[in-house]
Amino acid sequence: MSLRRYNEVLFLLAIIFLLLVGFLGPKFWKIPQPVFNFKSIQNNFSNPVVSINRLNNFYSNNNYLSSDQFNDKNAVFKWSSIILNYVKKDVPIPRMYFPYIPKNISQFNINEKKSVFIAILLPIALRGNELVLEERKLMKIAFSKNNIYQIERFSKKYKVKNFKKINFSNLNRLELKMLRLELLNKINSIPISLILAQSIIESGWGGSRFAQEGNALFGQWTWKNDDGIKPKGNIDANFSVKNFKNLQESVDSYILNLNSHPAYKGLRNFRESQYNDGKNLTGNDMANFLEKYAEIGLQYVTKVKNMIKKNQLSEYESSTLATF
Repeated sequence: MSLRRYNEVLFLLAIIFLLLVGFLGPKFWKIPQPVFNFKSIQNNFSNPVVSINRLNNFYSNNNYLSSDQFNDKNAVFKWSSIILNYVKKDVPIPRMYFPYIPKNISQFNINEKKSVFIAILLPIALRGNELVLEERKLMKIAFSKNNIYQIERFSKKYKVKNFKKINFSNLNRLELKMLRLELLNKINSIPISLILAQSIIESGWGGSRFAQEGNALFGQWTWKNDDGIKPKGNIDANFSVKNFKNLQESVDSYILNLNSHPAYKGLRNFRESQYNDGKNLTGNDMANFLEKYAEIGLQYVTKVKNMIKKNQLSEYESSTLATF
């Protein structure tokens, strides 16, 4: 037998030996074989199971509705009941970010509609505040490291006073201090009950034309013709209601509006005083500074406060998101 033939025979015998060990070895040596629990892998709707578009690569756990369930009234309502039950039990809620309000939300009865809307908006509102607080940390780091590029970026975004007149390449110590104080005043969170109350009022519990067609939950105006939806009956208006790609964009824009627009300076000053004194900040208190949000002025303040009270929205102030 040639050497090559001999090696081939040895190789074949080795393969046969390994196969025998693979099949008989575990039984002979009493090695426990792995057991797979396929039931635990399957989707179980007894846990909140929902498929949504994941926005901006945000973390999402495995409990999310499928696209065919998203507009299924029973599935959505069951999911919302589970989410609100988490809140009642003070359990962190899953990071589920719905891209839009279900198109059939107006078909729900009023109590179901309220539950669904709040369950959808709550994690998005919490994420909006989380993003703002992350920016607050980054802003502080920018000043500690004298990162002028970042300082200028935050100053522009939050519309610091006389921004266009500031020479960021030549800031003295006093100017840096004043910029930091103004940004600390502006970059901070908004009470959850206030976010919920205003989104409910401005979007009609998610059923308004602006909410359905443009994810516009807060009635924010724009003067760019291609960036909004014209009010019906007033197509010649020089403004539109700003539309958004998704609900998260709408919430983030609203928070930025309250944090940067001169009309809400009183709101921010009150927040800062409460924050510095270590006092709890509530949506009911912050609502007192929203008279300039709508044309009805102080009546709007009353409307927001009544919405918070009637729907017990203060219960959601302490809600938290599940960790990453």
